Amino acid sequence: MVKNVKIGKGNVFISAYNRDDLFLKQSVAEKNLLATSTDLEFEFDLPQGVYALSAYQDINNNKKLDFGIFHIPSEPTGFSNDFHPKFSAPQFKDAAINLNQPAKEIVIELK
Repeated sequence: MVKNVKIGKGNVFISAYNRDDLFLKQSVAEKNLLATSTDLEFEFDLPQGVYALSAYQDINNNKKLDFGIFHIPSEPTGFSNDFHPKFSAPQFKDAAINLNQPAKEIVIELK
């Protein structure tokens, strides 16, 4: 589930990554959800393993995450493990979750 979505403001993009070297570069699964509620449910059908999830709300609908000064995202972002980086881009290990059992609920809060 993605929380803290701004209703009516573009789409929310969620991506799943399974490799450190491809984190935030090449996902293994993606979802694109219309921002119709403050909480949006999503589901990935992923095999067991270690994954890191990222989400962002594309407020201006330009199909990309926008950045401001010092390359800080200017649109709401969030990661699995409720990780929110302070001064640098997140690393795979920061958001990594172990999906060894099916149907695990993950909550990502956009900030």
